[in-house]
This record gives sequence, structure tokens and C-alpha cells, in this order.
Amino acid sequence: MQKISFEEWKNSMSFMIDDVFDNNFLQSIKPLTQFINDSSGNLSSTENLSKFLTIDDDNFNALIKLKALVSLIGLSEERLKRVVSLLRYRIYKEEFNTEWDIKRISKTMQQNIEFKNILIDFFLNGRFSKIGHEIPLYYMRNFKLKDKEFISDLSNYSYVQRILNDNEIQGKYSNEVGAHVETLIKNKIEDYKKRIKPDLTYETQKEYPLFNKNIDFLIPSLGNPILLMESSYNITTGSGQSKRADQLVELYGILMRHNANHRGNRITMINYCDGFGWVGRQNDLNRIYNASDYVINQKNINQLDEILSQHLK
Repeated sequence: MQKISFEEWKNSMSFMIDDVFDNNFLQSIKPLTQFINDSSGNLSSTENLSKFLTIDDDNFNALIKLKALVSLIGLSEERLKRVVSLLRYRIYKEEFNTEWDIKRISKTMQQNIEFKNILIDFFLNGRFSKIGHEIPLYYMRNFKLKDKEFISDLSNYSYVQRILNDNEIQGKYSNEVGAHVETLIKNKIEDYKKRIKPDLTYETQKEYPLFNKNIDFLIPSLGNPILLMESSYNITTGSGQSKRADQLVELYGILMRHNANHRGNRITMINYCDGFGWVGRQNDLNRIYNASDYVINQKNINQLDEILSQHLK
């Protein structure tokens, strides 16, 4: 089994096509959408909004509800972080170098009454709140929780579903796709095991001592790997891809030194990369190609059969 050419690999990059997965992802927002519809009439008062944002109930925890609310009023989690940084700096006179993430903000709202009340006041009253005069009107253009028409909109299933899906409240689609890609690889290995090699074993997400890093797939085992496989899926481009390439180049260098010293126990590296985000980072993709014994993606995943057959006698 020969490694495919870089051009063939690059040109076979694609979106992950799995309609069942996509439909399940879209439907995952259904319970939260219905919950917002049912709760919409209770979001216009300080007391009710306070309960909504700080009480974990049988349906959803306070964190999910805060994420949903900031999306519905057009603030976004990133802007909320800026607002909280202003609050910490102006009101509490804190000196800090790091912003709070949304989880920390939610937890503090549950634990600190004054902090909670300042944010509730801001969500309800916008420019007329304690900190609203320092926030751009653009951030608050959809602060309409006291507007009957807006509350009516929040009781509309399609309206709320669209906003929550657009803001990926149930998790980032790209992250979920990345996890799903690992499932596709696992299913392919299981299929090979069923058809060709019933005694095949493998382990996933185990820290490999040679690298001091978790590896996605170790075949046949962590203690005696013959094949190592890492997977990566990118819809968009970003500096994280350069860091990923740096990491894989470093790992391959370590592996090559190991193989040079253990010729009878050679370990092979397979890299699964896919997604059109990689087409926009071809230099990084080329580096990963050169740091791989084999490369695959969704379009040519069937080649994994041949690789397994060649290396697992």
C-alpha cells in the first residue's frame, strides 16, 4: 500500500456529509427551544429572570439558560465577556489579566447576589441600567425583554429555533463534527474487524508514553502499537491549524527516531485530515502530509482496509 500523493489528498478534501448526523444535530435544540417558548412570559421581570438564570432545574442548568438568553437578545457570549470585564473593572475595581468565560459568569451569578442583580438590570434595562451607559447601543439593539411583541416572538418555535441553531447553543457544529469523524473511523475499523480480522484489537484516546500525549487510535494496543492514527477536521481556517501541524511534525520526528532505534518494532503513523478549512492552509497540510506514513480522509477512508491488512499480519 503506497501513500497517496499530496495533490490527490488535497483535492479529495470535503465537507463531512452525513445527513443523519446533521439532522440529529439540528434536532438537538428542540427541547431547549420548547423550554424557551414555555418560559417566554416569565422573562420580563427582575424576579423571574433572576430565577431563570440562576436556578438549575430538571430541564436545563443555569449555564445553558444564560447562553440561550444572550443569544436571544443579540448580545453573544463574547460580548458578555467584555461587559463582565467592564463590570469587574469599574464596579469591583479588580486588577486582572484574564477574562471570565461564560461558565464562570454563570456560576458567579448564582453565588454573588450583587453581581447577578447588576447583570439582570443590564439585560432588562439596557442603557438605563447601572452599567448600560458605558455599553454601545449596537450591543443592546435587541434588548427587548420588556417589549410585548418581542416576548411574543420568543413564544414562536421557529423564531427561537433559528436563533439557537445559528448560535450553536447545544455545542459548536465543528466540534461535534470532529468527534463524529472519530466515530466514522472507529466504525470503519469495526467493519474491518467483522469482515476480515475478528481478533483485531485497538484502543482510543490513550496517552502514549513516547509522546506524552493522547493518541486518537492505537492499533492493536497502547502497550504494543503498530499503527497510530490522529484525526482532524476543519471547516474554517485559523492559526490553530499551524499549531496542529507543528505538533504532528514534532510527533513524527520522535517516531522516526524511535523507529531508527527499533527496526524490528516499527510504528506507522496515519493522519486523517478533512474539511475545506485545510484547503485554505495548504502549507500546513503539506507539513502534515510529510509527517505521515499514510494520509486519508472521508473520500478515501476505504484505503484504511489496505493499510490494516498490510501492517497487521
